[in-house]
Amino acid sequence: MRIALFAWESIHSISVGGVAFHVTELACALERKGHKVHVFTRLGRPDQKWYERIHGVHYHFCPFSPDLNFVEEINNMCRSFVDAFFQTEEHIGKFDIIHAHDWLTSNVIVWIKEERKHKAVLTIHSTEYGRCGNNFFEGNSARIRENERIGVHCADRVITVSRALKNEVMWMYGVKEDKVSVVYNGVNYRNFDGWIDPVAVRRMYGIGAMDPVVLFVGRIVYQKGPDLLIDAIPHILKYYDNAKFVFVGDGEMKSDIEDQARRVGVSHSTRFLGYLSGWRLIDLYKASDAVCIPSRNEPFGIVILEAWSAGKPVIASLNGGPGEIIWHEINGLKVYPNPDSVAWGIGTAFEDFDYASWMGRMGRVAVESAFSWNATADHVLSLYYN
Repeated sequence: MRIALFAWESIHSISVGGVAFHVTELACALERKGHKVHVFTRLGRPDQKWYERIHGVHYHFCPFSPDLNFVEEINNMCRSFVDAFFQTEEHIGKFDIIHAHDWLTSNVIVWIKEERKHKAVLTIHSTEYGRCGNNFFEGNSARIRENERIGVHCADRVITVSRALKNEVMWMYGVKEDKVSVVYNGVNYRNFDGWIDPVAVRRMYGIGAMDPVVLFVGRIVYQKGPDLLIDAIPHILKYYDNAKFVFVGDGEMKSDIEDQARRVGVSHSTRFLGYLSGWRLIDLYKASDAVCIPSRNEPFGIVILEAWSAGKPVIASLNGGPGEIIWHEINGLKVYPNPDSVAWGIGTAFEDFDYASWMGRMGRVAVESAFSWNATADHVLSLYYN
């Protein structure tokens, strides 16, 4: 089968969030199963080649004109993807599947289907409503929701990464239930194997060997609830005054969150590291005691799978995907998206580190048994054929 994937990010070009890992790993898994996979994504840097074959997958890195208006810039990107797709198809032959990811590339399948007949799949990783913290805003936000609406109705099949997100898409856009399928994310848990010296890792960030450590990984935006974690910290410090809270990620709220930490008097207990990936991030997972996901809206939560791969317990908001995949008090703790509940979860993990470690081990069992990329690819393929 010849498959075209469209995404505005990948780990081989520009990586922003979980979609980059999803698309890259899905492409590799599909290629391993004998399919010809082409990924159309953004040009990562000016000197990057426009075409490369990486781990058997054909990558098309597409340049386009920037625009001060983000939605218009994304439209420029989609036009570039469409042009590259048609050129590729004229060279190698017709694709069997065109598969877009999120509103950012939904126009690609809309515009391709206006010219040529193709079976189209659209994966929704999150909605604009969710990214806005469960709010309907006007302006560009309304335009993005309209792109989502057109995309899900244009696609022959819609995939969501959790049942909660499926219900959200059906509710917002009036999509019939039998058109939408749930396919969970996967993780390469073997990437988290191997020994590290946690004391040495902590020392790099000015953290003591015996300090309890909570890790936050994600975009520093309202949806992900970093402000809720900051407001929970004073409650934790009453009982664990040496606790440390490490924030990995960038986003529009980063400077505000740093100011908030100073205002509530907890900046000495926080570390804001910006965006990290690769072994540096993996080492931080492995050197932490717990991972916190306090999201107001979390469609799935790849961070949960990464934490479990490192054998760490999670404290996660029950909103969305985490409520489906976490077994409360078995491989993590479900909390409400408010500071008191988040503080309860962290405090519960800290008061019995043996129990917390056991939950982390149960998380590792979960990813090994249920969340491989091969399983994800098999499910996606079944929808391609259906």
